Amino acid sequence: MRPTPTLLALRVKVPKPELARYTFQELSSISHRDLPNNGFGIKNYYIAQTKFHHWPVYKKVQNTKITTEIKRVQGDLHQLKQDLLQAYPHFEISMNQSAGIVNIKGDVTEEVTKLFEQEVKI
Repeated sequence: MRPTPTLLALRVKVPKPELARYTFQELSSISHRDLPNNGFGIKNYYIAQTKFHHWPVYKKVQNTKITTEIKRVQGDLHQLKQDLLQAYPHFEISMNQSAGIVNIKGDVTEEVTKLFEQEVKI
């Protein structure tokens, strides 16, 4: 260490200003209407496309039974069923709500994909 030209060299630490801590809102003061995704799942659904930008609509064959399966449905499956029946009233539709799958009796993959292409605004 080199000697300093002055006799006394003091370093004084300057105190930093104390930052005010962030306080979160009480949960009881927040309404469900204030949340950003308000209402998703109630009369609202989303169908994610595959990584190749195709609709997840598949023809399913089990022995002699042929059905059309719509996968990746998130939200209100009953609203999707009503929308499909409004467009095509002759469909026979069953649902698996826990898996997000809608089954339609018969091979109607082309009709469903055309409907999705018409309805989606990109």
